[in-house]
Amino acid sequence: MEANKNKNIGNAGEFYVLAQLAQRGYIAGKTDDGQTLIDVIATEPETLTTVNIQVKATGNYDKVPSWIMSKKNEDVFESLWYVLVEIGDEKITPNFFIFHSSEIGPWLKNNHSYWLGIPRRDGSPRKDTNMRRFAPTYDELQLHVDNWSQMFK
Repeated sequence: MEANKNKNIGNAGEFYVLAQLAQRGYIAGKTDDGQTLIDVIATEPETLTTVNIQVKATGNYDKVPSWIMSKKNEDVFESLWYVLVEIGDEKITPNFFIFHSSEIGPWLKNNHSYWLGIPRRDGSPRKDTNMRRFAPTYDELQLHVDNWSQMFK
């Protein structure tokens, strides 16, 4: 049941992002699920500037949110943006945080390296995994709220 709920949150996040882009006048479409780092491709209709978007959604509405990512999210691509969606109550519009991959990738790599250096409670070293968690501070998030136009500069 938990896997379905997470999949539903992810799907909802992608559709919320498509709706936000459409409301702002961009042309956007969803890619096939899970094929690449790209979930949404969006184009600014006057300049034909196109961006690739990875959408990550979370339901952590009771605290500073964090998003589950993986090792592949450490890679930096000039045309890749992240829209991080914080989904809460269905009566409230989600929060959207826009980051370039050059901000996410190094953050994940540094944070994961730091985490690996912290011994487990029994003193043994941590095992490396593919999982990463992007957990910016509240102040970091506030710099990226609804920063949609940044993607098309």
